[in-house]
Amino acid sequence: MGMSLKIIEGTWDEVQHHAQELQGRRVRVLVLPEPPVSAQGTLREFLGEFVGCIEGRAEPMAECAEEAVETLIAETYREQGLKI
Repeated sequence: MGMSLKIIEGTWDEVQHHAQELQGRRVRVLVLPEPPVSAQGTLREFLGEFVGCIEGRAEPMAECAEEAVETLIAETYREQGLKI
């Protein structure tokens, strides 16, 4: 029977609540960089100058908008040193 991968994410204090459950188990701890202050605000604050910057008569398709947001998020995480 294979063991499934379990992911526990949170602050160190939150992860420590699982100490008894993890006792004697192999674990990997990945320390994430602190998020920039701007990333803790609203989506509108995160998008900032990009809100309303699309020019043209028709609004882009939802798929295009989703791709643009994904790109913005990926760029933010790359700036934090994460490989995306």
